[in-house]
Amino acid sequence: MNKDSLAPHSAGPAPESPSLADLLTPRPGQARPAPADASERPALRAVPPSLTQVPAHADHTADSAATVPLLLVQAPAPQGALALVWMQRLLGGAQPHVAPSLYTVAEQVRQLQPHAVLVQFDGANVDAATALVAQLQQAFPHIPRLAIGHAQEAPCLLAALRAGVQDFLDLDAPLEPAQRVVSQLLARPAAVDHRRADTAPITALLSARAGLGCSLLASHLAWQLQEGLSPAHGAKATAPASHAADAQSLHTLLLDMGSSGGDCAIYLNTPGEFSLADALSQQRRLDKRMAASALSRHPSGLRLLTMPRHATPPVAGEIDALVQRLGQYFEHLVLDLGADTPVPVMAEVLPQASEVWLVCDQSVASVVWTAELLQQLQAMGVAADRIELLVNRHDSRLELAATHMAAQLQLPLLGRIPERRRPLMQEVNRGQLLQAQRRSEPYVKAVAQLADQLLAEHHPQRPGHRSSAAGPLLTLLQRLRGH
Repeated sequence: MNKDSLAPHSAGPAPESPSLADLLTPRPGQARPAPADASERPALRAVPPSLTQVPAHADHTADSAATVPLLLVQAPAPQGALALVWMQRLLGGAQPHVAPSLYTVAEQVRQLQPHAVLVQFDGANVDAATALVAQLQQAFPHIPRLAIGHAQEAPCLLAALRAGVQDFLDLDAPLEPAQRVVSQLLARPAAVDHRRADTAPITALLSARAGLGCSLLASHLAWQLQEGLSPAHGAKATAPASHAADAQSLHTLLLDMGSSGGDCAIYLNTPGEFSLADALSQQRRLDKRMAASALSRHPSGLRLLTMPRHATPPVAGEIDALVQRLGQYFEHLVLDLGADTPVPVMAEVLPQASEVWLVCDQSVASVVWTAELLQQLQAMGVAADRIELLVNRHDSRLELAATHMAAQLQLPLLGRIPERRRPLMQEVNRGQLLQAQRRSEPYVKAVAQLADQLLAEHHPQRPGHRSSAAGPLLTLLQRLRGH
């Protein structure tokens, strides 16, 4: 089935367009990325049964035909295997890229930038396929989404069209109509997503076990970033109007995404009635003005969104779409995932994070559980070069050194946050963080170094405000001391 009115990016038939055989013929100097190998990544235990891992096929050999820039998301076997065989016939023996699981689709689209994503709609996976198409439409609107399946299965056909696919390729119809659609897709240059150029960087913190101080660390980090990004803290307030303007400015957002969320709001002493669940339900109305007025605001200007306790799990694609929307309003996003964030939520937001910091303490149990968490991140498609180890509550007197932990986990060591539970709890019990007047506090200095690193990497145009806020005399003393 091929509806011309539904053809992706329809701008009229191109005159004398090349045939599919011409488009699939390798050209000199034209290299295509190798297909992803599902065996290279450990299976995620929580993969929904509706879109299970694709089994390895015998015809995936080294001397097979060239791979075309199309990404295929199959239904469970045996229908998934039949769809792959049909695709190979359609492409004259060439291979499409195959998504090994539902959680790797977003990362593969981001890495491969295919000309189109083909999602198989079958009775066994129609709900998962519909949710995936909706997620792709939100995350990658510039990449066409096509459905493949049996047109005689009316529920699957209607679900695919309602999900927003640009075309439905019938597995029972002759190949020629589908080949024309694929030829038009391959003849066009790959679309470029211009929308992501201005989205805010995302720093995600998570831990393998509860009680490691991840939320407290995320709260301090977000506050430090707010201090560095807000110009009001680097200059004197000139008028009440400037204070009002700063109240409407959006610099840093802290999202507490754990299922038992609320700790960040307690640490920051910033309760709010507008929660992360409210933002998900109203994200179509959530413009920049609403974000400035509805989100909880710390006195520093830091905004906060917290997932309420016992909240209903979000629909697939909602969290990803919300994070992207908020990334267009703020300059930096800090995600506190803690140790109890649902796996589907992590699988949506972590692949798009600029950096993922694994918070761990100096215990063997913590290292073991962090190693298992690292395998789950790899199964989600999180790039290994964006994952770093952050040792919290570090005590140099303990034999388990931070460098040894990083070597065991095969991760770069980002930093060590010193053990300062007593002063931290004293301040938290007063309803505040370790504030700016305690710049000499080792915990504050360690977190400030992390914030300075993020500011230098993602916001080089912003001058550092940490020294100016402390005063010129303290700045001179710090220089004399070599700080």
